[in-house]
Formats: sequence, C-alpha cells, structure tokens
Amino acid sequence: MKQLLFIVIAITVITSCKAQQTTIIPLDNISPYEFNQNTYLKDVNNDLDKFVGTWKFENQSSEITFMLKKEVQYQLSSDDEYEDMLVGEYQYIDATGVEKVNTLSSFNNPDIKGYAHNINGNIFIHTLPVYCIDNSDASEIKIQLAIDDPIDDYVEGVIILRYKNDNGIEKLEACIYDYSKLAATPDLHISIPDGYYEFVKQN
Repeated sequence: MKQLLFIVIAITVITSCKAQQTTIIPLDNISPYEFNQNTYLKDVNNDLDKFVGTWKFENQSSEITFMLKKEVQYQLSSDDEYEDMLVGEYQYIDATGVEKVNTLSSFNNPDIKGYAHNINGNIFIHTLPVYCIDNSDASEIKIQLAIDDPIDDYVEGVIILRYKNDNGIEKLEACIYDYSKLAATPDLHISIPDGYYEFVKQN
C-alpha cells in the first residue's frame, strides 16, 4: 500500500512539474501562440541590450533625452505571460527653451515598472511605415515602443528605434509619431513633434 501511495505521489509531482514548465517564445517570433502565465516572451539574443542607456537628440530647434533600460521577465499580473521589454522616461525642450515634458525622475523609481513607464514596449519589426525615414536593411531588427503623455492617459505616440554604430559613436535613429486614437479631441498630440530624430548615446 505504501509503495502504491509513493507511485501516485511521484506521478502527481512529475505531472505538476510538466504543467508548470515555462514555454519560451523569442520576442522576434512571428508565429501565433497562446498567451498564458507559463509563457515567457524572451529576448533570447539580447537584442534589446544595445538600446539601453541615456540618449540625446539636439539641434537649433529642440532637445530630447531618452533614458532606456531593459526589464527582464516582467509580468503585468499573475494571469499574464512573462516578457522582456524596454522601458524608460524622457525629456523634451522646444525651440524656445521651454521644457514641455520631463519624466526622467521616474526612471529609477522602484515602484514604477513595465508599462507604467512613459516609454515601454518590445515589438520587433523589420519594415518601417512609409512615413518613417528608413536607412536600414529589412534584415535589421528595429524596436517599436509606446511613448505616453504623463498628464493625459489617452495621448500617446509610437517610437521606432534603429541602433547603429557610427565609427565608434553609438546612435539611435528614431521615427516618432502621434498615435492618440482615444484622445478627447483630435488636436491633442504628444509633446514631441512627429518626425525623424538621431540620438547620440551619452552613457
């Protein structure tokens, strides 16, 4: 009887372990899969790492700073899959020297994680929209992120980033455009104007 009980317990433990096994899905996977709490959308080749850091764009008309970091195995809730993602914060100063937005102080706040950051996402793309300047080859991975307005939850935009190393100088080519589909009025727009920007890594 004890031997039978041991066998039953052993089978139960093995079955439970198999049921709990995490399925790893590469972030650049294009095949459909089922979302569940045992799925891990993983940056298997560490492609996100090269986007991490402080980046700055500046010219005569404006200045933009991005601070980006990688979060590993982020889970929105206990029912959601795990995922690796880029998150961050930003500052935008317009041509008159007026600071229109600055969320950089939230970057290292331990209570702000994942999609609560004002820059967030992990979508791998190869082809950019026609209204974006694209200097890349289709084989190159570009990263699409969301950029949120810190004041209005319904005002948001899209950032598409391409990393390049220009003779030892690390840069990000960025296509930024508004995507405020749910805004209360059509004139609401993210603070940063739509356009192409080239950022240089600061650290």
